[in-house]
Amino acid sequence: MAAFAWRVHGLTNQSLWRDEVDAVYFALRQLQLTLSMFTDPAQNGPLYFLTLRPWFHLVGASEFALRYPSALAGALSVALCYQVARRLTVGTAQPLAPSIGEDLQPDTPNLPLTNYHLPRSSVPLLAATFLAFNPYQLWYGQEGKMYAIIVCLTLLANWFWLNGIAQGGWRPWLAYLVTVSLAIYTHLLMVLLIPFHLIWFLIAWPQSRHHWRGYGLVLAGLTLPYLPMVWWQWAMLTSAEARTGFTFTPLRPMLHSLLLSHSRGFLPSDALLPLTPIFFLALAGLVLGWGELDKAQADPPLALPVWRRFLLIVAWLIGPVLAIYILSLRQAIFTERYIIWLAPALMILLALGAQVIWHNAGILSKPLSVLLVAYILSFWLYVGWQQKTVSMKYDLRGAITYISTRRDPATLLILQIPHMEYSYRYYSSDFSADWWADSDARLGWWVGGLWTNGGAPDDRARREVDAQMQQITAGAAELWVMRSEVEMWDARHLMEEWLDQHGTVIDQAEFHGAQVRHYQLR
Repeated sequence: MAAFAWRVHGLTNQSLWRDEVDAVYFALRQLQLTLSMFTDPAQNGPLYFLTLRPWFHLVGASEFALRYPSALAGALSVALCYQVARRLTVGTAQPLAPSIGEDLQPDTPNLPLTNYHLPRSSVPLLAATFLAFNPYQLWYGQEGKMYAIIVCLTLLANWFWLNGIAQGGWRPWLAYLVTVSLAIYTHLLMVLLIPFHLIWFLIAWPQSRHHWRGYGLVLAGLTLPYLPMVWWQWAMLTSAEARTGFTFTPLRPMLHSLLLSHSRGFLPSDALLPLTPIFFLALAGLVLGWGELDKAQADPPLALPVWRRFLLIVAWLIGPVLAIYILSLRQAIFTERYIIWLAPALMILLALGAQVIWHNAGILSKPLSVLLVAYILSFWLYVGWQQKTVSMKYDLRGAITYISTRRDPATLLILQIPHMEYSYRYYSSDFSADWWADSDARLGWWVGGLWTNGGAPDDRARREVDAQMQQITAGAAELWVMRSEVEMWDARHLMEEWLDQHGTVIDQAEFHGAQVRHYQLR
């Protein structure tokens, strides 16, 4: 409940960025266009957009409505993290062998407490608490995209997989099949769950061999939902040309960016000293955490040695990173949020690290462990508050509201970059499920800004800009310009240069990551 409240609070403080507006558009455009994403090459998240559609028709397409499913998924992930961590790390209270002269059975009432191994139940609770307040998880729990949902689906898939290996039966394997299928169509790189769980299957040997039939049938069943994607993914992977739009990231910078993202969220700071306690606990958990796993296992038993269960956690942390890196050697696909689902493994290691300190640091062990945990949670709460209250996403909402309340739609509007058309249509609407219907009237006379990044020499590019701007502004005595991420389209700012030469600014406003200019043309 605390995780849910922390995500819902300030849910609409930040403006939607263009990818979030795209999510609203994809959900509410013609249904056949969204359905075609299931088979069209390089289309990501069709199931996410499809499920948003009835939700928007029920409650409207406001910022809160868009982001609420992510907040809910983020809260559900906390409960699932507790359950998965419990299965991997904690046993039930198991009786010791009775002393001489005692004739006690495991179910004997009033068995003395000294005859029990007590479970180390703080690890699952602490891991769930870390996940609840981690600022990186908070950020995507407050964003209208599918990333909080894929964390939830990963935890659910892991839970069903562990149940299938522990107890067998068709129910957990069927649930696993459905969950992984949903995950694949929620984000295309969730197909990595298949090789990831194959690695888990090898680590869990020999217990996993008792349930190879059920798992094998699931793998065979997963080929059916994956077939619509495999042909174009394979073609993209084997292509000699770069086809993803990403730049290749070497392994070391990849690890560096992931480490910073999951430890400080989106705090705009390069200081590493505040992160030292996080790194220390994570390292303690990684090096010594295996000794904190209970030897006795909960019912039904995951009958694996401690080192195998610890290896499952470590594989969960590093497996997705190595998989993305190997794939990127062919086609660059790395960005931190694509493997956000490794976060629960990191939280479990942090919890194990805290328990290592609790048990092994001498007379100061317990106060030091409590102090480290309290510091991390306090620091993450501070970062989370900064993410909520400081403008970090480009304030398209503020810029569009400023223009739409002052501009006559008959007055020329230039949007640079042109993709902001969708944001303008959205933020000038009533946020109903039909927000697109009358958006042409609200947008009025508009054009997309000029693209000048073709590599032409400056003199030639200026001549081309002059000819195009003369044509665009013909018949306009004044115009509005909204700019954001201009370098993607006009890195030399040649259009802005032309406007300064041929017009006078009569009104302007600055927003985070966006600028508004109102020109009187000369």
